[in-house]
Amino acid sequence: MSEEFKRRLAQYEKGELSGEELEEFEKELEKLEKYQEYLEESENQPKKKMTVNEKKQQKILRRSKWKARVQTALTALGLIFIFTFVSTILTAIYYQWGEPDREEVLRGVIDHTLTVTNPYGNMGGTGMSAGPYFGMVAERELKKQVGYETVRVGKMKVRFFLSMMFYPVQEEYGRKEITSPSFRYPDPEKKERYFRNGERIDVSDWDRLEKLPEGTVASAWLSFTELIETEKVFELFEDRDLEILWLAVDTGLEEEREGPVFEPIGFPGYPIWHEDDMILDSREEKKGFLGFRVVSEEYSSPEYEAGDQAILHQQFLKTLYFLKDHERKANKLVFEKLELAKRIDYLEKNGFRHYGVVITGPTKEVLKLKEELWAAELVIDEVGFWNWH
Repeated sequence: MSEEFKRRLAQYEKGELSGEELEEFEKELEKLEKYQEYLEESENQPKKKMTVNEKKQQKILRRSKWKARVQTALTALGLIFIFTFVSTILTAIYYQWGEPDREEVLRGVIDHTLTVTNPYGNMGGTGMSAGPYFGMVAERELKKQVGYETVRVGKMKVRFFLSMMFYPVQEEYGRKEITSPSFRYPDPEKKERYFRNGERIDVSDWDRLEKLPEGTVASAWLSFTELIETEKVFELFEDRDLEILWLAVDTGLEEEREGPVFEPIGFPGYPIWHEDDMILDSREEKKGFLGFRVVSEEYSSPEYEAGDQAILHQQFLKTLYFLKDHERKANKLVFEKLELAKRIDYLEKNGFRHYGVVITGPTKEVLKLKEELWAAELVIDEVGFWNWH
């Protein structure tokens, strides 16, 4: 109801309207009264019952709506199935393409990065599984060697979308130390921190090692009081009942970074072999299902004499060059950036020297190193029951 109508209604009730204005307003009121009567009649009129034919029509209409909905859902599911099937095939083709194929390259990035940055990273391999929607998942168990026993300590999973690599998700088993093992880079001006008058004053984990009972084995990170060449390192352990698991390599960056070296770079006590290093021993072809040929090949690694530093250095540099081509991916597996170009340049100019090793063996045999003037700090990593020889 407008304000104008309200004003005229008030004037009408007070008798203030006259002439044509009064006549027009009364006609308007008459129209409103007829409209009101029509509404009241419509409300009081009983609702018309639906005929049988109308009920059938509504039933058919409802059925048609549900049929359309089901058809739409089935069409959507069909499209999803077709897309999944096609994308699975395309994903497999994508990762198997090339020589070496992309799957092999991505596996190599993970395996080789762990090998040169984790003293136990060469133990085991990475499993790859490609799925639909252009993705792949890499999984591997994380292990440590204690004596002659290899124990599982965790699990790592890395996801890929095409060639884009995401950050790894890592799960750890068992107890977790407050601080991770580390090396101490040698400082010639601070040798007295370890020995005075020929007697050791450094304790680090040497005292803990003394308290461990006979009949146990241990893995430990041992730092040197000075940089030592590879050949000399093997000579120092030649007559000891210990195994060198990994050698930390001086690459020029360790001295620049103050404090303990928590993320060293190095190589295991045997060469890091690559796929193209393997030697084909035998090849056999057989006819398989539907006439397809099945090829079976056997490979072996090249011959290696323990302690051959030339082969160790060659394969280590080869690994660094490989990772340099995929450094952005490799950096996602470590805390600090690898800066491989600087490290490679330093090694090619200055050669290979070591500031520490990771060793394993009988606890009391490790403890004998306490008397050596070249042995600096020692950090116990893992201890186990006797499993040696």
